[in-house]
Amino acid sequence: MELNHLNFGTQLLPAEPQRCLRHCAPVLKKQKISSAPRVAQSSVRSSAVAERLSPKQGTSNTAPAAGTAEFGNTNDTILVVGAGIAGLAAAVALQKVGLPVTVMESSADVRKEGSAIALWTNAFRALDALGVAQPLRDAHPLLTRVELCTQTGRTLKAFSLTECQGGPHEFRGIRRSELLDGLRKALPSEILHFGSPISDVSPDVNGALMASEAVLLPAWACQRQTMPAIPHTGVWPNLQRRGTVPQDTCRMVWGNGVRAGMYPLSEDEAYWFTCFNASANAPGPSSPEEAKREALSQVEGWAKGVDAAIRDTPAESISRSRIVDRWLAPGLAYGKGAVTLLGDAAHPMTPNLGQGGCTALEDAVEVARALAATRKQQEGVPQTAAWRSVTTPAIAEALRGFEKQRSKRVFPLAARSWGMGAALQLPFPPVTAVRNFVVSNMYNPAGFLDHALYDCGSL
Repeated sequence: MELNHLNFGTQLLPAEPQRCLRHCAPVLKKQKISSAPRVAQSSVRSSAVAERLSPKQGTSNTAPAAGTAEFGNTNDTILVVGAGIAGLAAAVALQKVGLPVTVMESSADVRKEGSAIALWTNAFRALDALGVAQPLRDAHPLLTRVELCTQTGRTLKAFSLTECQGGPHEFRGIRRSELLDGLRKALPSEILHFGSPISDVSPDVNGALMASEAVLLPAWACQRQTMPAIPHTGVWPNLQRRGTVPQDTCRMVWGNGVRAGMYPLSEDEAYWFTCFNASANAPGPSSPEEAKREALSQVEGWAKGVDAAIRDTPAESISRSRIVDRWLAPGLAYGKGAVTLLGDAAHPMTPNLGQGGCTALEDAVEVARALAATRKQQEGVPQTAAWRSVTTPAIAEALRGFEKQRSKRVFPLAARSWGMGAALQLPFPPVTAVRNFVVSNMYNPAGFLDHALYDCGSL
């Protein structure tokens, strides 16, 4: 079967028109998924050079077609497609449980797209399991307060995270590039293969394959829902000089059909975002400068540092991309054979709860634990040999169990995130006046973080 899709950053987007956008630099690709029976030399085809894999990693001795390379018998390794958050985290997790892994990434190096990401308690539990949390903690301030404000500068509600049930809570803003770099450093360089886009994959491949990016979106995966909203994101420099955002505070600013927010990443930087409603056919900006003007036009004159943050951010640093999500039915198994999907490839969600990256990290820990359970380790038997003895049906069964567990976890998050965004993007002043009154006078933050209490366990 052949499926054509557009890969915008780390988001999954089908080739048909979409109803919402988000800023980023797009990479347009056409990918194909081919089905093949399980045979001794089942393989993944890539445009990478054959020498990138050593014989120990299964490089085929058969001459590949011009411009491609055969990665050969995949009994010896688990293939992870995509070196984004989910892909690199999965590779770290698989290494920790002693399973062989190879990461294939179409980009020439670790990706730099996107600005920053919010990591909550559940994400740091996963990062602790992966053994990479502490350097990130050391480099980024702990955020302990939330401010909910109006565009005119009125504070509707301010509360400490200690008021939320289930503490202690952990919340830090981290540049996406720093998170990816931290995960990459935890992996041996020889298992990372950049500049290696995938062209063919068999769902019955010997071993297991995990697609963490948009190179694969099989017909058996679910369709997405979209929101008619356009967000912009960026990193505000020189924060220390301005001193606008307290070092411990996440600030949300609401208007009519438009909202914004910001939180510190370090002593002198803060992440910011804006999000506004737009029609399905809204044309996109033709340059970074036009994108910056678009963002400013929605929040010009806003208080609480929103206007200033955008003005101070270099145009080329502002990201814009589509908002998409997918509501996986609870208990749904969304993979096929020895192939599964991770992170945004499986369950993209709107950013309103800040859980997209967090759940991708959970995926990594839980899929590694599921696959490790299929291996019958015997004393004196190398780990690769033990993995070779695992049958494809056993792998498929483990992956379907993982998927059913994860779909139960992410469905309420995707639905709640979508509902929260829809409510906060209401463009009608009478309705937003009621919203503001309720938040100011009736809102209790006790349950504000109940979605971030999940513990994916250890490895």
